[in-house]
Amino acid sequence: MTVANGAAPNERTITAVGYVPDNVNPVAIKKIVTTATRVKFLDPPCAVCAGGEQPLGMSTTIQVGGAASITSNLANGAQYCAGVTPTSAAYSQGAINTNGHPSLTGPTGASDGIAQNQPNSNFSNFLFTDSDMAVLKSLAKANGTYYQGNQTWTSPPRGGIIFVDTPSGNVLTNSSPSSDLITVDVHGNWPGWNGWLVVAGSIQVSGNVTMNGLLYAQNDVTLHGAGGGSITGAVISTNRVDSTSTNVDTQDIGNAPIRYNCPSVRNGGGTIPQGWFVKPGFYKEVPGS
Repeated sequence: MTVANGAAPNERTITAVGYVPDNVNPVAIKKIVTTATRVKFLDPPCAVCAGGEQPLGMSTTIQVGGAASITSNLANGAQYCAGVTPTSAAYSQGAINTNGHPSLTGPTGASDGIAQNQPNSNFSNFLFTDSDMAVLKSLAKANGTYYQGNQTWTSPPRGGIIFVDTPSGNVLTNSSPSSDLITVDVHGNWPGWNGWLVVAGSIQVSGNVTMNGLLYAQNDVTLHGAGGGSITGAVISTNRVDSTSTNVDTQDIGNAPIRYNCPSVRNGGGTIPQGWFVKPGFYKEVPGS
């Protein structure tokens, strides 16, 4: 058996050959080739990240208002992984605009709270490819946490990998029909939720919501804080369909801070599988030689 690096850093190609009765005088040979994968763990350089997949000629912006609090500073409760230090609290392909009196605190203080006008190439290491999304979809189906179309949740669904797909099941693109443009609306009272919420569309969060892990939208994210909730981990909006700004809004969100937490992003509060498994559709038997 041989194990070689696969097409992606989180993939390995495994080749095994069997002989009957033995490899000296075989009368039959069977060769199996499979790709083993594990969940791609993201290390975003930001608590709130926006852009990387916006349509050509468009620019993604982040709007932070009111008393919003976004931090990637250890003194403010952020947590890092070994060898990984974030760049800023908010990170965008385009401009980052503020109104009111928000607090954006970077790794070393308020002066590095914003990193704007970043090139698309800077985003590739912490975005899910279409192949990554297919793996997450299959895991969510196995976990009973796969959904399609618009969703409204006033209380937490089961934790782990939640995948919300387009109604058609097709990959979201900037030419997708309007029927495939969806929004997941999270509000109400969520006393605590652990996992990854991955949406082939947009996410809107409001109310007294406490989340630990990763919010990942292939289009837009709007966060309206209220009460004593919080988001611990990271929020990523890739703006694949349009350039509508990612909004962290406004009056009440001071009581619902967003804190960068690399371990939470990687393991979703202990709910994300860490081991290797066969990549769906990548197991085949081929003639031996």
